[in-house]
Amino acid sequence: MRALTRSRLARLRPARRASDATLRRYTVVPSRAVRGYRSAVVDSATFQNGTLFPFLARVAEPAGARMRLWLHADDEQAVAPDDLGLSPRVQRRLNLEPPADVVLGLPGQALLTVRTPGATDLPTGAAVQVSLATYQALSTGNHVRRRALLTTGDRVVLPVKLMTRPISDDAVLVPMSLRTLGGFKPGTEVQLTAIPRRPLREQLTDSSTRVLQWRPRRALARASLVALGYLLLVARLLDVVAEFLLRVAFRSQPLTFRVVQAHPGDDDLRDTIRLHPSAFSTLGLRPGGQVLLHWGGKRMAVRALEDQKPFDGALSGHVLASVGLRLDSSPLPPDFPAHLVVRLPAPIRGALNIPPNTIIELRRKLRPALQGQLNQLTVPVAGLVAAAAALPEVRGWPLVIGGLLAVGFGLAPLRMPRPPRGPWP
Repeated sequence: MRALTRSRLARLRPARRASDATLRRYTVVPSRAVRGYRSAVVDSATFQNGTLFPFLARVAEPAGARMRLWLHADDEQAVAPDDLGLSPRVQRRLNLEPPADVVLGLPGQALLTVRTPGATDLPTGAAVQVSLATYQALSTGNHVRRRALLTTGDRVVLPVKLMTRPISDDAVLVPMSLRTLGGFKPGTEVQLTAIPRRPLREQLTDSSTRVLQWRPRRALARASLVALGYLLLVARLLDVVAEFLLRVAFRSQPLTFRVVQAHPGDDDLRDTIRLHPSAFSTLGLRPGGQVLLHWGGKRMAVRALEDQKPFDGALSGHVLASVGLRLDSSPLPPDFPAHLVVRLPAPIRGALNIPPNTIIELRRKLRPALQGQLNQLTVPVAGLVAAAAALPEVRGWPLVIGGLLAVGFGLAPLRMPRPPRGPWP
């Protein structure tokens, strides 16, 4: 039979709806492929021709193992067609022992050709434009703003927001920023995969990590952590509301970065990332400030420090020999823009369950920035108010209004200015 081209294959295999996601049964077998996140290896020959790996799948059965897994192709051909290779750490995390049977829910997919969007209709942030049919087919009900995973032929995974445009069903419009971060060009064929819903067990695990990063062995201790995590969530909702209001007042521009390995020793900091020094002024942030990290609908607050050795493409053989993990993708070229790189330590990637070959979206966290600015204004404003109060004719409301104006002008540097639109004047 004549082999089908990928573009023809994309038209013959439209993206499946999440409600019609394929269920496939596997037998768990040990795997030597160790990665720093929940992953499994499968025989790629059992999937449709042209399927790109990795992508997220959902464990449907048994009920006690319902979590999301990254599926990788078995490059070493050590896994049989009906087997699912899991590392010992992932087996313990899912409470599975070989030869247990599992059922995976495989999400809807679409193989599309990359095109360039119009200059007057560029997607902002980590967003791509697809046809209405593709947009509806990748629905999971997981987010108000629909999201998907864009996988390249070099195994780079980009979480993207989907926007609809009247275009062909086998095309996806990707802006230059995302093409640069992902390392692909127009005409390349990529895969869009629906992001499965988070199972209840995964939600409970994420809730307990708000209190402790490690998982207790006793069931009562785990239940207590989950309860404390949800109580902490209620308290953090007030922070979310305050962040939204401050974002309206001061603005917070999101930026997208390519993830690379952290420097040796940064894994001990756990909640710290490193950025190129020029990225701080773009984010409106000072080194040591907090940023909100976004990946596929999940968020995390981390501290941002300057990268003492900005990315230059050089790879230390000594460090690579000590990593002990599979990086899967090709290394970034030496001429990759260093200001688009973020060094993400393993604890953060593990908490978000993301691979090292991906992108993240960052925006400054405004409440800590506001607290820092107010702390710097305390002595000057207090001195100004004390000096004004020494004047007999300045009393009551004029003193209060003057103090508020002084604080307002002192907070003005926090606001990201927006130039007027269109021609000037």
